[in-house]
Amino acid sequence: MNGRCLNEEQLIELYYAESDCAEAKAHLATCPDCQATFAGLCNELVELDMVVPDGGHRAISEALNAISRQSQPNVQDTIMTIEEVAQWLKVSYHNVSNMLHLLPHFIIDGQVRFNRRLLENHLFNNRAGADSKAPQQPLRKPVPIKRAV
Repeated sequence: MNGRCLNEEQLIELYYAESDCAEAKAHLATCPDCQATFAGLCNELVELDMVVPDGGHRAISEALNAISRQSQPNVQDTIMTIEEVAQWLKVSYHNVSNMLHLLPHFIIDGQVRFNRRLLENHLFNNRAGADSKAPQQPLRKPVPIKRAV
């Protein structure tokens, strides 16, 4: 081994392809000491990386049946508060409150509520037409070219 040889950490990174260091790969290709160390390391890591046993078709079927038996909440018709809508849209409460006139909502006992399905449809429809409604950029006046006489 010389001072340029790869250490164990670099060899492990090469084994798992965690780094794309062309210099380390080139050194490995030319250094017999690193090649021998890398081969031994590969043998050790292969033994450590145990193969997960195949559960077979029956195990997969049972897992899918268990998942399908779980009750799926209908998130499409969920009633949401302003705070929940703000969190869902990742904006502030005040932004949603200021945009109430643009969003489909209803009021129950003085409280503003949103139907998630209606809100999604509204946002999707507005997003589809946003390109045609984008503000036009002001046109620049052409600069007259001065010709030398």
